[in-house]
Amino acid sequence: MHYAVAIFDLDNCLLDARAVGPLFEPAFEAIRQANRHTLTPAVLEQALHQCWFTAFDLVAERYRFTPAMRAAGWQQFSQMQVRAPLQGYPDIGLLSRIPLRRYLVTSGFRRLQDSKIDALGIRPWFEQVLIDAIDDPQDKVGALHGKRPLFEQILAREGCTPQQALVIGDNPLSELAAGRALGATTVQTVRPGVQPWELADHQVEGLEGVLKLLSPAGQRQANALPARA
Repeated sequence: MHYAVAIFDLDNCLLDARAVGPLFEPAFEAIRQANRHTLTPAVLEQALHQCWFTAFDLVAERYRFTPAMRAAGWQQFSQMQVRAPLQGYPDIGLLSRIPLRRYLVTSGFRRLQDSKIDALGIRPWFEQVLIDAIDDPQDKVGALHGKRPLFEQILAREGCTPQQALVIGDNPLSELAAGRALGATTVQTVRPGVQPWELADHQVEGLEGVLKLLSPAGQRQANALPARA
């Protein structure tokens, strides 16, 4: 397969989301205070842990946060931003060696995600950076959001088909599901703390694995695999 475009996720693909340290704690504490025994302490901590791996709105829906819990977390997260430099995963420098046109698509609160990208200093490495911002005004009146429309926007800009795109990330609920639904090739980066997803077309440990996948040997191996069901 001849690939033209690589679409990357940010959190737990290029950056360990937990690298922001205690930044999330005010939101977590606000949600704990608003919980009022709705969730058991163990389940609540499990939900908060998932905020490192999945956008807050999806976590709130999955764990059935009350409106008060959701509002408490939303108020805190929507104002957060990273103010100090961040370090990505040790292999983040390999991005420049990915021999495709590169895009970055990330979900979350706009100010927070923008600040992470700036703190990493990686914006120039991509043709375009797109944020699936869950706090944009249109989302507040019930409009759907998600990564698939942004993927379609990229393909239209590049004039290529889904089959010419790699979608690279960690999350089965977000970029991997959107890429699969679109017909793109999905590559899961199985970083520490990430649960492998068997429906991904490929699973790699990091960007070195992406490079191997794009090598002539990797392409021959991929072309020999049976078609995805």
